[in-house]
Amino acid sequence: MIRRLALVLALVTSSLAACSSTDAAPAPAAPLPAGSHAITVDGSGYHPASITLPAGQPATLVFTRTSDDGCGQQLVFPTLNIRKDLPLDQPVTVTFTPTTGETRFTCGMDMYRGTIVAQ
Repeated sequence: MIRRLALVLALVTSSLAACSSTDAAPAPAAPLPAGSHAITVDGSGYHPASITLPAGQPATLVFTRTSDDGCGQQLVFPTLNIRKDLPLDQPVTVTFTPTTGETRFTCGMDMYRGTIVAQ
């Protein structure tokens, strides 16, 4: 009887350990480098859709697509000749030096639109 109880207890303990290791929460996202700006892409577009930056200073934008809905799988900066794929839940970095004025960015189908305003 004691052996049977010990065996059941061992099985339950190993099952609980296996469940807790596979149900672990995902690791937190790495912090952004200083001066970087995070932009989320979901089924409704870019968030934020407009960012104001100082002109003439290098800027780093970190885009993360959080949804398979919509057309946010690709990022395009038409005037900068930048085109990048945005894999789901993976940060993608774009670094450039904005000039005074507006720089547009869009999805690959030009349905989602965002703007960098450099002053």
